[in-house]
Amino acid sequence: MRPYIITKRHFDEIGHYYANMHDISFVNMRLEHVYGPGDGENKFIPYIIDCLNKKQSCVKCTTGEQIRDFIFVDDVVNAYLTILENRKEVPSYTEYQVGTGAGVSLKDFLVYLQNTMMPGSSSIFEFGAIEQRDNEIMFSVANNKNLKAMGWKPNFDYKKRN
Repeated sequence: MRPYIITKRHFDEIGHYYANMHDISFVNMRLEHVYGPGDGENKFIPYIIDCLNKKQSCVKCTTGEQIRDFIFVDDVVNAYLTILENRKEVPSYTEYQVGTGAGVSLKDFLVYLQNTMMPGSSSIFEFGAIEQRDNEIMFSVANNKNLKAMGWKPNFDYKKRN
């Protein structure tokens, strides 16, 4: 397990402990795959867009069967604002999954991105050229019901580009 994941888990456990032992609130916001302006160039979507812009002939990928929930950064900000505005209703320890609640395979997402942003692109995605990591999460989609119950909803959809 990567140190980043271990650190996140331990921080969550510490938050849970303090929320139970002391009179404090702890909210764990579990973010799905965030995208939007200001994204680091090495993150998934900017990296793929860069490959397409450079007309890279072959973009090596895993099988692309992983299902991901892509959420626009503005929707994430609104999720945080919703929690802050409703903080009196939030239990001492709570976890919110922040995502659209809809998943798409990486393969379908990449093909859609290429067809919409770069129609006629000569780049070819070579699915299966990269081996999947051990312990790869194959399905990651938010269950955002408790967040929606507070009045939040995602306003952006990568397909609608709104």
